[in-house]
Amino acid sequence: MRLETTFPNAVISSVVNRTKNYLANEVGIDVAEVNKSAGDLDLLELKEFTAVIGIGGSIGLLIAFSFPRNFVDVLYSRLTAGFTVPPGEEALYRRSTVTEVANIIIGNCTADFSEFDERISISPPILLEETKYIHRMKDAMFNNISIVTAQGCLDINLVGPRDMFNAHLDYVNEVRQWNG
Repeated sequence: MRLETTFPNAVISSVVNRTKNYLANEVGIDVAEVNKSAGDLDLLELKEFTAVIGIGGSIGLLIAFSFPRNFVDVLYSRLTAGFTVPPGEEALYRRSTVTEVANIIIGNCTADFSEFDERISISPPILLEETKYIHRMKDAMFNNISIVTAQGCLDINLVGPRDMFNAHLDYVNEVRQWNG
């Protein structure tokens, strides 16, 4: 089976399920609601901390996990419980918490794609801090998933095609046709 036949639903389902499982099983956060929107979104509003990961192969998109500060505070306190955070390095550990959570969830998603006959590459996460918006270029497609919990709302944004962006997440001029 090739991914193009089920994309983007297979990716969205995987990301939602893996996020819900990670939050419940690893940090004790239950998901109350999942809201999805796609298509003609012109602007993605980002929260205070956003981790962006590129997925290659036929998936070919960026996935941005966007966390509000209070959600990061909860994750940080739960994931560092029992550890001694060196004085003065709390901000570094908070930022690392954001990228590691996103990295673990996307890493877990790769198991869902084992039935496909192709390799899927994953980039290291890039952290955007206090970035407010991503504007949609005419050939880009945005899919937004809001994960609602008692601790806050985590947004997961699928942005494609991935090759519209360079390593610094700036738009590039020439892109391939994407059948998303």
